[in-house]
Amino acid sequence: MEDIEDLLVGTGAGVPPGFRLPVPAAVGVNPKQRKKNGVRKLTVIQDSPAPKIPGTQTIYIKTFGCSHNQSDSEYMAGQLSAFGYALSDNPDEADLWMINTCTVKSPSQSAMDTIISKGRSAKKPLVVAGCVPQGSRNLKELEGVSIVGVQQIDRVVEVVEETLKGHEVRLLTRKTLPALDLPKVRKNKFVEILPINVGCLGACTYCKTKHARGHLGSYTVDSLVGRVKNVIADGVREIWLSSEDTGAYGRDIGVNLPILLNAIVAELPLNGSTMLRIGMTNPPYILEHLKEIADVLCHPCVYSFLHVPVQSGSDSILSAMNREYTVGEFRKVVDTLMELVPGMQIATDIICGFPDHPKIRYWRIQHALAHI
Repeated sequence: MEDIEDLLVGTGAGVPPGFRLPVPAAVGVNPKQRKKNGVRKLTVIQDSPAPKIPGTQTIYIKTFGCSHNQSDSEYMAGQLSAFGYALSDNPDEADLWMINTCTVKSPSQSAMDTIISKGRSAKKPLVVAGCVPQGSRNLKELEGVSIVGVQQIDRVVEVVEETLKGHEVRLLTRKTLPALDLPKVRKNKFVEILPINVGCLGACTYCKTKHARGHLGSYTVDSLVGRVKNVIADGVREIWLSSEDTGAYGRDIGVNLPILLNAIVAELPLNGSTMLRIGMTNPPYILEHLKEIADVLCHPCVYSFLHVPVQSGSDSILSAMNREYTVGEFRKVVDTLMELVPGMQIATDIICGFPDHPKIRYWRIQHALAHI
């Protein structure tokens, strides 16, 4: 069930969900009629405030997590703004709070719990988006709030509209990707965060993001190049490619990352007015394309930077993590890029204190298999 009418909670009888009544004048209930000189006159009782017209309210959006989440928030803000809603950084003056959540880092999820609690105390209608509700939809903290799934961001206006009417809406299931040409309000008007794919091909034993973002789903090269052309025309100065694993791009649609990168680079202005930044990539999926990726990183309009997580310096721990590469293969990625790309800079991630007891390892494997 994906129709908004089927997903409203506690609608009750009466007007069908989603049906929009005409907005009347400020006429109260039980109007009384009086006679004057034999003529009946209507007395308007103004003890009931007029309902707000949909699309005239103010929305506060709070975003946690990665650049992909930031892009999702910008797309949702763009649609809400295009519909007429005002956006505010001041939660107190907003009619509704939207919280775009992150499941990777515990502090982000704790902050989500805090802001939901504050919203309830302030009696603000709440919409929660992002990886937390998508991956853990039955959390107690999410009871009574509306939810927008990570692939449902193109329906955010419907969800907000129904939530402001007092309905609880949950949209979590879809197999198609949101369009790239949706309206967008960028936090930084000079930076376009461009999602090239969602989900990943891995099954890391510690990762919750796979449960939320799902299996790999890539946008086509043509759709991404079209978006690049449009944002350059809009005056964007930096394009950040974003995904859960940039290196895995295209493996589900018969292309690969170098094909996409070369197609995008061909559209960048030769004067260097728009720069490209390649997003995070795990080692397994770039090992076979190191030379091609190095060539792109040498381009004057591409930042000589790559984020490649190692997570551990121990092969046995990497195996327990189900990371699908060795320390030696990570070294090969780093050494090759450092050799071939002048001024190359590499960022990485390391997990400290990863538990490696046989019982814990068995639980992690079972937990990962259950969500593949």
